[in-house]
Amino acid sequence: MENKIENKDVKNKEQIITLNNRNLLSITGTEKIVSLKPDLIQLATVYGGLMISGTSLELIKLDDNSKRAEISGNIDSLRFVEGKSKEPFFRKIFK
Repeated sequence: MENKIENKDVKNKEQIITLNNRNLLSITGTEKIVSLKPDLIQLATVYGGLMISGTSLELIKLDDNSKRAEISGNIDSLRFVEGKSKEPFFRKIFK
């Protein structure tokens, strides 16, 4: 029964991701900015984490009311992350 409730919550949420010419990214359903660096931006969205990697990345617009973010720069990849995946302690040390 819990599974049906979780799926219903996800179905009611909408997220639209638009990438124009690999240098302008628009994302709806953005809940918060986790990390903001010129080569990596991490967002928390309605469907989990989203990592945007590239060069000269900039957050040019963040609208809390519509939950929309716009990012410019040379966008190389988008990576979707489910939940919080913690890296083992020793792996962090020996990188």
